[in-house]
Amino acid sequence: MKAIGIILGTLGASCLVVSMAFAQAKPPAHPGYPAQGKSPVTGQSTANDPGQTNAVGGGTLKASQDFGTKAAMNEANDANRARIQKSMGAGRLPQTDTMNTVPINPAGAKSTVIN
Repeated sequence: MKAIGIILGTLGASCLVVSMAFAQAKPPAHPGYPAQGKSPVTGQSTANDPGQTNAVGGGTLKASQDFGTKAAMNEANDANRARIQKSMGAGRLPQTDTMNTVPINPAGAKSTVIN
């Protein structure tokens, strides 16, 4: 039982290391801030995406507008909404095509009767 735990733990750790290595292999190409910083010690680039252009122009604005529009759209469809014919105001049931036949018990009408 102990050997199975060691084998599964080793397998899981190796999968984690491999997935992290593949994740760092190639970062996604995206417009962002230009990566011009260099390390004063080694001279290497301090960003993961050296040479990227700055995010300016109409393409960037259009992409951000499209993203916001998709996130803000409410496309929920409720078939019961089509049944409402008239709103009766706040706190009251709306008038529908098949009016509610359940008798409504206002607060205090029968709930405070003591025998």
